[in-house]
Amino acid sequence: MLPHLTSVCADDAEVLALSVLRFVAAGYMTSDVACWDAAYDGVEQVLGPLEGPKFIAAMAGIMRAIRCERQDDWRFMPATCCRVTEDEHQLITLIALARQRRRPEEVEAQAARLVKAFEAPRLTASVWAAAEVLGAVKSQLIPEVTASSRAGLH
Repeated sequence: MLPHLTSVCADDAEVLALSVLRFVAAGYMTSDVACWDAAYDGVEQVLGPLEGPKFIAAMAGIMRAIRCERQDDWRFMPATCCRVTEDEHQLITLIALARQRRRPEEVEAQAARLVKAFEAPRLTASVWAAAEVLGAVKSQLIPEVTASSRAGLH
């Protein structure tokens, strides 16, 4: 069984990031702009019309980097699903490393593992940028709660 979203995501910023990444991935897969519009609509309700698009851009940068640097398919769940694929889990781990300001070598190595390549400079750069955005919007989200209390939300 796939892991539960609340056991993978450390806080609401990571939950929101994963949801947006799923909408962006679905948009790429289906070539339907409605997926991206859904991401914008949801995030702008939470972060507002100025910070919302910045957040979407950061997540789209990550997904674009994955599409450019990864040869295998990217496996993801629907945006509202409470389960997480192994690919998504690896990505959230990578984002968490960047958010924790881990050594650049750790982030670079995890990015390369995610795309199954020797290196992943685009993904590494986009994850560092996304970590900054996540840090900036964290205070605008619902205060951190325990994983057990978030479980009822998903």
